[in-house]
Amino acid sequence: MQGPLGILETLRSAVLEVSATVAAHRDKSRRALAGMVCEQFRLVDACGKKRLAGCMKALRVLHSEEQIALPPPQVKLPIVKPRLLGKPVPEAVDVPADVREIEDFEIVRVDSAQDRAIWNTLMDEEHPRGVTTFAGAQMRYLIKSAHGYLGAVGFSAAALYLKARDQWMAWSHEQRSGHLKRVVNLSRFLIRPSVRCKNLASFVLGRMFRRLSSDFMARYKYVPYVVETFVCPRYEGTCFKAAGFQYLGLANN
Repeated sequence: MQGPLGILETLRSAVLEVSATVAAHRDKSRRALAGMVCEQFRLVDACGKKRLAGCMKALRVLHSEEQIALPPPQVKLPIVKPRLLGKPVPEAVDVPADVREIEDFEIVRVDSAQDRAIWNTLMDEEHPRGVTTFAGAQMRYLIKSAHGYLGAVGFSAAALYLKARDQWMAWSHEQRSGHLKRVVNLSRFLIRPSVRCKNLASFVLGRMFRRLSSDFMARYKYVPYVVETFVCPRYEGTCFKAAGFQYLGLANN
């Protein structure tokens, strides 16, 4: 299965065919055109589903480069905000100071609408960067216990280009295009500010990484190889170091 850059390269290499398809169906929406192009070039994921998002993005790039001429966008859809609970998530109570003493510790994959609302609310109210929508392959988790919710974690698609990472990976442009999906971004990591428990953050990360591969395989039919994340320079990133992360450089370098 191709990564997002691979889709763009595939369409670039056959731009005359893509242009002909688009020109022959000017009455179609951009999404419908992307579906037709996916069928034309067999742009599907491991589950056989059309890679509409990646194809639409590639078509927009080709349009901006004036290699194809897409029809005007149809009705602009309103921005849908993440669903929240409408009230704060109750604070965890009587959380022990030692992670080994937490009762009924559990990391729950977010699959239901209710869990998604809890995840969104925790991020919206307690994460420094707030709640967000994710791009590409994604996973969300809630950190639960008998004491209440302790935090939440979210993974999304990796950054398309990242100099420090790409140098560390030592891969070519073609290799990055074909294998970028194997890198996932730890986009949100929250231990609730009110929770004071020694080593909880690194403990959660360790447990997360032991199950991430199987969860990705179950949902997306492939296994990620690398997890990347970003840490604001004012933070030490101690829990990430303890979990085995390596510092590669600044994101804007």
